[in-house]
Amino acid sequence: MTKLEEILALVRSINADEFQEQLTNGDSLDDVHKELLFLAEKIESKKKRTDVIIEHISNCYAGDFFNYLPISDAQDELDVFCMGFNTYIEELKAVMVSENLLETSNKKLVEEKERSEQLAMARDEFLSSMSHEIRTPLNGILGFTDLLLKNPSLDADSKKQLDYIKMSGDILLVIINDILDLAKIESGQIALYEKPFDLPKLTQLIYDTFSTKVQEKAIDFKIAIDKKVPVILNGDSIRVSQILFNLISNAVKFTPVKGKIRLKIKFDKEEAGFHYIKVTVKDSGIGIPSDSIDTIFDPFIQVSNDTARKYGGTGLGLTIIKKIITIMKGDIQVESKLGVGTKFIVNLPFAKGNTNLGASKSIAKKDKLVIPIKRDERIKVLLAEDNRINQILVQKVLSKFNFDCVTVDNGVLAVEAVINENFDIILMDIMMPIMNGYEATSIIRNLEDKTKKNIPIVALTAVVTGSVIEACSSVGIDRHLSKPFESEELYNVIIELVSK
Repeated sequence: MTKLEEILALVRSINADEFQEQLTNGDSLDDVHKELLFLAEKIESKKKRTDVIIEHISNCYAGDFFNYLPISDAQDELDVFCMGFNTYIEELKAVMVSENLLETSNKKLVEEKERSEQLAMARDEFLSSMSHEIRTPLNGILGFTDLLLKNPSLDADSKKQLDYIKMSGDILLVIINDILDLAKIESGQIALYEKPFDLPKLTQLIYDTFSTKVQEKAIDFKIAIDKKVPVILNGDSIRVSQILFNLISNAVKFTPVKGKIRLKIKFDKEEAGFHYIKVTVKDSGIGIPSDSIDTIFDPFIQVSNDTARKYGGTGLGLTIIKKIITIMKGDIQVESKLGVGTKFIVNLPFAKGNTNLGASKSIAKKDKLVIPIKRDERIKVLLAEDNRINQILVQKVLSKFNFDCVTVDNGVLAVEAVINENFDIILMDIMMPIMNGYEATSIIRNLEDKTKKNIPIVALTAVVTGSVIEACSSVGIDRHLSKPFESEELYNVIIELVSK
């Protein structure tokens, strides 16, 4: 009990005389008065400090976290409270700083995301443009080559030369596809088209392709195929050609005059329904330094700047074929010694199938077998295409199948033609002047005439990015065929859609 409480208790319990008598044994009235004044001052001081504390707390509640509660020398219960509160303020400020940093970080992440999206959009636009500019003329080259190869009056020598053009064009097309569709390569989603192919014929075409360069450099180039290797393999012949083409191309490029190149194809094993084939390409070229072997499959990497200047190339070839080999569930290894030569070993699995050479001819014919027409009237096709060469090519392909074809140069004319005439199907290019294929398709799909608005539409386009394919689907295009296309493939799509 405090002194003040003792005095108050006395006041309540005794009268004035008794109070004075009690005080004579202790403190005088003056002492009590002083004690009361001291206690009053102390209470007033604490009240002022309490008011200050309340004001600070109110300011903190209003958002002012930069002022601390004052600490006195008394070290009493208010000081304990103030110290605790100041600690809380420190922790709160630390949280705020952390949140500010997080907000700043999140803002930067959002900015980086937006920047990445802009770069991705710019990349897609660039790839779409490049795809269109390169594929469009290539469509003409491969398309007319294909038509010439189907000419029955073609002599053997001319046919062989056209085979070289077609194989080179097919490989160029694959390379263009891989380079332009970088996202697809990086994600490892390169599509494989497996069908039976003649391995000796493929290797002979590879050999003949490099024969002129080999003769110029007097290189001893030989191919050896193990008798155990099936003549007919089931797989993606274009990808196999690309792998062999790239490895032989490097060997020829880096092998000096009068050097040696050996392509050996051996049967490794048969397991779980697959033939495992080992392909070895060995040369007596300049070789690869030991410290560079681990990086030769990295993109845009060449052994040295001198190598790039002297021999050329993008440095993408080995990167691409390694990805292809991986997707084919194979592997590739390299052995090399500087100044001695290099050896690449590729192991590839091929699904078991008919290995009879005689069967290969029938298989090849069956593979290209077209769907028979089940209608009396001739199919009438509207072709919307702005490139004159491609117009002629498609017209000739359709004429071969006895289809009627009306050709227009842009989307506006395509819409007018649909309104004024009746068609069984529309072949729609995407990138056209005045009105593109998307806009034209959208207008056609919104026509009042139900027959016309539901005409099957096939996109024939040199742009093959994922965003373009999605856009085609979103506007109502039924099918997408990329240029260059095979005539039988186009025929089958037309018959399928018209017959529905």
